[in-house]
Amino acid sequence: MTDTTSKSVPTVWLVGLGLASMLVPINSTMIAVALPDIADDFAIAKGATGLLVTVYLVVMLVGQPVAGRLADRFGSRRMILGALVGFAVCSVAASFATSFLLLVVGRVAQALFGAVLMPVSRGLIRLVTPVNERGRNFGFQEALFGLGAATGPLIGGLVIGVGGWPAVFLVNVPIAACALILIRRISADETTNERGGTERSTIGVVLRERSFVVPFITHAAAVLAQYSLLLTVPIVLDGRGWSSTEVGSALILLTVGMVVAGPVGGRIGDVQGRRRPVVTGIMVGVVGVGMAAAAIESNPQIVLAAMAIFGVGFGLAVPNLTTSALDSVPTHLVGSASGAWSMSRYVGSIPASVVFASMIGDGTSGAQALLILATAAMILAVVASSQIKQVAAA
Repeated sequence: MTDTTSKSVPTVWLVGLGLASMLVPINSTMIAVALPDIADDFAIAKGATGLLVTVYLVVMLVGQPVAGRLADRFGSRRMILGALVGFAVCSVAASFATSFLLLVVGRVAQALFGAVLMPVSRGLIRLVTPVNERGRNFGFQEALFGLGAATGPLIGGLVIGVGGWPAVFLVNVPIAACALILIRRISADETTNERGGTERSTIGVVLRERSFVVPFITHAAAVLAQYSLLLTVPIVLDGRGWSSTEVGSALILLTVGMVVAGPVGGRIGDVQGRRRPVVTGIMVGVVGVGMAAAAIESNPQIVLAAMAIFGVGFGLAVPNLTTSALDSVPTHLVGSASGAWSMSRYVGSIPASVVFASMIGDGTSGAQALLILATAAMILAVVASSQIKQVAAA
């Protein structure tokens, strides 16, 4: 179900929402660079600092669906403005932590507000964007999300060199402030979640909608493959003597395709319908992960090319999967649907992490088997994506 909005979204709105959503992946990856300094500063084991990563991800997993539900009840614009202020305040508080325990508490508080940003910004794009531009705008958001994930470690390294580990928290303040200024320009009238019928705004209602579940399954399977590459390739390249800088640069290839192909794929879906770019993108992804599975033990250059190919396919598909999923629900369920949609990333990434931990032994044994499983997941995604409605918006 879609609305009949026809007015184009001002670019400043999209930039503001994109900056808000970027804070989530930047803070997921940027912290990794700071962990050794944090361990030294608080005189704790380096392994213990992993708690800062774990609590952030767990709060995100639990908090994003709840945030979507609350946005339906209290309003998406109000929720995201409050979350940006809270995220900035908690980031400042974390930077002044005098013990590791206080830092963990600050990180949890930061994640609570961060859990609002991605699902509610996505829901706002759905609410304010005309149907014939949603794919393009979701593609723009996905591109910024990928850019944030890729540049997080680079930003972390730069700011730590200037201000130590507290700087990875303080750098959030200007980003949140810019997002706050731009999102405040969004008219409150444009973001009203009008009530319709007698349905309650719950994830259960959303997950009973087949038009939502099909893209959800497709996305989860594709994310499983993405994380399988993300986890196995560094281990293999490290075993071949690559430096951490070289490995990090190689992983950017996964993101480049998303950044470039996301807006393009979304626009194709706006014109030609959602199913075509999704099926095409997922099939390209099958080729990419299949190439990686075949070459992972013998030819790292092919693996690098395979990651770039997978990234392009992923970028083509995801904006249209997001649009298809959120267009399947009425306006008053957009927040809940966006929160539920956020879960699809974890439904894919958590099994990939578990299988990785159980299959990868010393060295690189098990890497090929994991990528073969990832290829099978992508084939499942092709089958699922063929059931997406082929509806052209323009």
